[in-house]
Amino acid sequence: MGNIMRLTKSCFIVLAVIPFCSSKSGFIKDQGMNVVFPPLVKRHGSGIPEGHLRPLGHQRSPDGQVEQEMMLTPQEFYDMHVHRGEPVVFRKAIMDIPALTKWGQDDEDKYLNDKYGDLDVLVTVKKEVFKKGPKKMKLSQFLSDYMYENWYLSTTAPQQMMQELVLPKCLQCGTFRKYLQESELWMSSGGTTSMLHYHADHNLHCVVTGRKDFILIHPEHKETFEMVEHPAHSGHGYSKIDMDMVNVFKHPEITQVPWTYSTLKPGDCIYVPAGHLHQVRSYGRSISYTILWAPVPQFSASDCEGKPDRDIPLSEVTFTWAYFAGDKQLSNARLNSESLRHHLLALLRMDSALSYERWAAFYEEVMAQMDDFPDADEVFQILNSSDKSYLTRKELLEMEKSKLQKVANILNLPQGSSTIQEEPRPRDEL
Repeated sequence: MGNIMRLTKSCFIVLAVIPFCSSKSGFIKDQGMNVVFPPLVKRHGSGIPEGHLRPLGHQRSPDGQVEQEMMLTPQEFYDMHVHRGEPVVFRKAIMDIPALTKWGQDDEDKYLNDKYGDLDVLVTVKKEVFKKGPKKMKLSQFLSDYMYENWYLSTTAPQQMMQELVLPKCLQCGTFRKYLQESELWMSSGGTTSMLHYHADHNLHCVVTGRKDFILIHPEHKETFEMVEHPAHSGHGYSKIDMDMVNVFKHPEITQVPWTYSTLKPGDCIYVPAGHLHQVRSYGRSISYTILWAPVPQFSASDCEGKPDRDIPLSEVTFTWAYFAGDKQLSNARLNSESLRHHLLALLRMDSALSYERWAAFYEEVMAQMDDFPDADEVFQILNSSDKSYLTRKELLEMEKSKLQKVANILNLPQGSSTIQEEPRPRDEL
């Protein structure tokens, strides 16, 4: 018995210290997708509040499903949902994309491994997204082990794989397309539950394989869930409360928070507005991709006139951030004054002023590959001749090109650098 206990303890230590090692120990993860959602709220007569120490959603019944639509034009999408900050589900929105058949075929991961196995991707241990950052590995290693390990893939979509994904028609032109920030690829063996979180950008999440359940909560309830902005000043945030075991005695106000829900199947997409709280649960072999775009004060569809009605592969689309050997970098290899102005206005989003703190977070992410680079405050002072710690929208719009070009030249320095100096930013499953 003593030998068994020592062996068990030893095995546990190894798994805890090197969770990214290839072990293939244990059994393949449960691929079942027959889950009751939304959950049935059971009322107790024992004085224990409904949903105590149960997952989020057991504390009260939902207020209904997220509204469903057929695919909309960009102008319709803006008028009916984006402008109002109202989520929407597009059923069967991407049924004709190559990935839907090729990535979900009978031999499962063989196609992906044969075609894309040499690509570097970022992989995270489930439920440790904000404790340990993602690790880089070959896609082939992830595909070999993810059915046995507690992993999920969360990476900026590689350019090579983008050719089999499309930009949904509601985003193909107008202001939306001009402010596209990033496309992210997600994959897991199922059984993942994200933290309750929100994003600074609008998000369209499309399912390729598997099933995903969404809980959505209006931003006005952020205080109830003790949301923390992470990273600081980024506009992204998550709840510190354990959403798998909600302590209703400690957080009784959660029982009063209204929520809506949706279940997505392959081909479905859901729009989650910027700032909207949401939790995602994945079942089965799950692959999805997201498209993020910056919220801006005005929308124009003036360039939509005469656009051909066709699917546009993501490989033909320009995003602010792009994939380079598993790392996230600015897609524009050589910024100029006007492209930098565009990036700063996107960073501003709906706010009237760009704070130094938000600028610094952006600057340090861009310069992360450099061993040595100018201080963020020093570069900010090139743009800001006064002592104030922000730049207004008017100042950015009217700023001299010479100032912007000086900063653009600094931001262009990392191009070609191969040394990564800091861990990738953690990503919670969207």
